[in-house]
Amino acid sequence: MAAAVTAVEFWRAKASAALATAGRHDIAALASAPSSRKPATRQDGGAVFQSVAFRVSSIPAAEKWRAVYPRITEADFESCDTPRQCEASAILRKAMANAAGSGFHQKLSGINRTVNWLVRYQPDAQNYGKRDYWAAPAEILARGKGDCEDYAILKMAALKELGLPPRSMSIVVLRDTRRNLYHAVLTVMTSQGYFILDNLSNEVKLDSTLPEYQPLFSVSADRTWIHGIRTGSDKIASAAPLLPDVMPGEGTLR
Repeated sequence: MAAAVTAVEFWRAKASAALATAGRHDIAALASAPSSRKPATRQDGGAVFQSVAFRVSSIPAAEKWRAVYPRITEADFESCDTPRQCEASAILRKAMANAAGSGFHQKLSGINRTVNWLVRYQPDAQNYGKRDYWAAPAEILARGKGDCEDYAILKMAALKELGLPPRSMSIVVLRDTRRNLYHAVLTVMTSQGYFILDNLSNEVKLDSTLPEYQPLFSVSADRTWIHGIRTGSDKIASAAPLLPDVMPGEGTLR
């Protein structure tokens, strides 16, 4: 396993090729080139995990996201087709009912903990026979297992049902520099910062407490973003590897 520092330098060196493959301009060029119009960024450097986010329209994950997002917004936790799905849906509905009368942080914590308990971690290759598959909430509940973005999808659907604005929530695909692997989490943007709902922890944490998480791209409602890091002199270096090679999904609850 390559050292984290070496890996970061490798991904930075590959950034231009990655963005060209995705049909985008180089992030560093966008940030430094003179222009009368600034590229679309998220909070001018205040994006999740202290990154800078650039809105894009075409990355490999965008097609998967466009397919699954309507099923998140239309998720029906009252209907079910199998005993396993019915049991899991009933447990999640009970957690949602308990959370409905709770404060904001209790909502996040209750849903995070319940979904982490309901879903057993299993890579897509074993679960669906595909390298990377973004499942709908009903599929996740029916199977009772999934990988990291499946946890995030189900949490997003439940919190949307509880009234959280869809655009305040994002699924962030990242590199865990401590373990040197790809991962995905649900983030909730607030005035206090970004709260992270992670299948690796029952504790909901602020992004500032997770310096080992380096965001690569994120999806939220009808938007897709690529993330970079500020390197000084207002220049941006992409943190992204070759995006088609990013298949998040590692780890179990610690």
